[in-house]
Amino acid sequence: MGILIIILPYISIMVGLAFITLGLWELREGVNRKKYIKYMFTGLCLIVILAPFIKFFGSAYGISFG
Repeated sequence: MGILIIILPYISIMVGLAFITLGLWELREGVNRKKYIKYMFTGLCLIVILAPFIKFFGSAYGISFG
């Protein structure tokens, strides 16, 4: 369980970066702006909100992230 809490923030960041990349690709094509907004918002939420929350709750359980 401890290793999962350590790995989850990094997985969240990688998935968030993938969503941001998809959003930028969608903007480059210029076909669907709603997809661009959805991908960028999802990616930024994963990076800016979810990863720190996981780190905070992991440190609350006494797990250090190095």
